[in-house]
Amino acid sequence: MEQDAPQHLRLAGVIRLSLAGGRGPSDAYVFDPHRLALPSWACALGDGGGPALLVSLDRHLDVVPPRQPEAVPDRSAGLRALDEHARWALDVRNYDHILAAMEAGLVGDALLIARARPRGAFERDTYRDTRGREHRLVAVPTVDRAAEAFRAPAPGDAVREVLERAERVLLDVDLDCFTTPSDADPTTVLPWPWSIIREFLLPDGSEPFWEAVLEKAVALTLAREPHHCGGLLASGELFREVAEVLFRELLHAEPP
Repeated sequence: MEQDAPQHLRLAGVIRLSLAGGRGPSDAYVFDPHRLALPSWACALGDGGGPALLVSLDRHLDVVPPRQPEAVPDRSAGLRALDEHARWALDVRNYDHILAAMEAGLVGDALLIARARPRGAFERDTYRDTRGREHRLVAVPTVDRAAEAFRAPAPGDAVREVLERAERVLLDVDLDCFTTPSDADPTTVLPWPWSIIREFLLPDGSEPFWEAVLEKAVALTLAREPHHCGGLLASGELFREVAEVLFRELLHAEPP
């Protein structure tokens, strides 16, 4: 009898990579639109265990509430329901998937390393979903700031608190984290060179922070978002530069 294909093979447009032999997560999921993180997180977490802490690196704080948060399927509805919801119900601008994942019971708290706040983004530090669960939203602009708050928390810093409380971590990266809008034309983005990518991802003193993230990380999700990264060719070049630092230096794995 022919067996069913593995679940991840049913996620159109999602590439699953093995990170065996490195440190941190054993699997990575690569896709273009960031909203496909929702079914990828469901696939990575499986059916067991509670929600994970999301550690996200992005240019934007993707915490705009879904238009119909009560319509987001619970994770118990299965991968197909979450995949269809991500593709057909979430916003094509790719900024409501994080709160949707909280509604689904996939993500508990979130540590958001991001610099820009889209219009309509949720502004408080606790999100209460439609099922009555509360989620911490800890936002810092850079890895350097997150690492500093982890090493020596100042009053009000919660980076160490959410990391220590988490049982599992989903590490999420949006490629546009490594771009800057042009001063001459805000619709044009400038990809960062390798040296700046490395300085951002691996600043001095960040190793204790990354160790705390990676020892609990069950999966890496990576959104390529070419329309936010200068187009297909530019985003491809940027992906290669980021992969050298992210995979080889941070995860100690071979780049895809």
